[in-house]
Amino acid sequence: MGENLKRKRVTISQVAEKAGVTIGTVSHVINGTATISKETTQRVYSAIRELDYTPNVMAKSLRSKKNYTIGLMIPNLNNSFHSKVASAFLDKAYENGYGVQIHGYEYSLERERRELKRLEGNNIGTVIIFNGHDDEEEIKHFLKNGITVVLADRSTALSGVPYIEYDNTKVMLDIVRMLKEKGYQRIGFISEPLYLTNLQDRYQGYQEGLKTCGYRFDEKYVFMRKELCLDNLRTGYQYMKELLTTYKKEDLPDAWISSSDLLAIGIMRAMKECGFSVPRDFGVVGFDNTEISGYVNPRLTTVSQDQQLLGEELMKMVIRISNGEKKIDNICLQQSLVIRESC
Repeated sequence: MGENLKRKRVTISQVAEKAGVTIGTVSHVINGTATISKETTQRVYSAIRELDYTPNVMAKSLRSKKNYTIGLMIPNLNNSFHSKVASAFLDKAYENGYGVQIHGYEYSLERERRELKRLEGNNIGTVIIFNGHDDEEEIKHFLKNGITVVLADRSTALSGVPYIEYDNTKVMLDIVRMLKEKGYQRIGFISEPLYLTNLQDRYQGYQEGLKTCGYRFDEKYVFMRKELCLDNLRTGYQYMKELLTTYKKEDLPDAWISSSDLLAIGIMRAMKECGFSVPRDFGVVGFDNTEISGYVNPRLTTVSQDQQLLGEELMKMVIRISNGEKKIDNICLQQSLVIRESC
């Protein structure tokens, strides 16, 4: 055990020797700074795995005068949507020689601010904030101190803060149009409060979709509750149980657009337990196209968001900024409607 604790850190020279290449080749493979043949790349990665080599991010930062450490702020680590984006991002970060610190803030503004302050003390070069809200002063403080900030699944009007978002407005029109074609008369919207810009965009798209498709917007068909921010499978189930025992069926929407798949699955369970059929009595639409959405009964109609692409595009944006590109364009990723049996 003592020998393991005293084991010296594996160097890039040892990786190069093991792979039968130069130190420069190993560096190019790790950082993606030159075109290296597939065979040589595989040899280098094989040597890295065999020797259990971990690039010294701090030393690399000192040599290149770039900071290769990224802080990734995730609202909920248990959410499969966020974990898939983070996984794709981590893969690309590793390939390009970056170190990543992941912090969760559970949709809490107080906790988000605390974690951002902690990241600042950890010599972070770039901070990626996934969702988040009311944190503009913290972001400005980071920028003032030379720390790059990138926003994910969120937009902003702040100067010097690039972002990647999904087109949440157009897809809502697609949903409303689909529900109209299926004959639904009262289309509702169920969500946590609209703190996040992606939810604000969906709500705006919902209202515009109703107008475009000839429906009248009615606030009584909009249902929001703070508890739906977290554990929305359980809280969605409980909230719908409450609604179904409080209101008559004809006073509720006959189709529900929910802010997430887990929320949609929770409300479908409540509907069934209260004696209603999905989709005959109520149609339900989710958001995110998580794996479970295709296995529940009925299978959930939802919106597909390419989490792999979001993670990869975030890393590309970080690299462009790190390389000194002056103009970084914001990115809007498209979404697609996945129609199944829940409506």
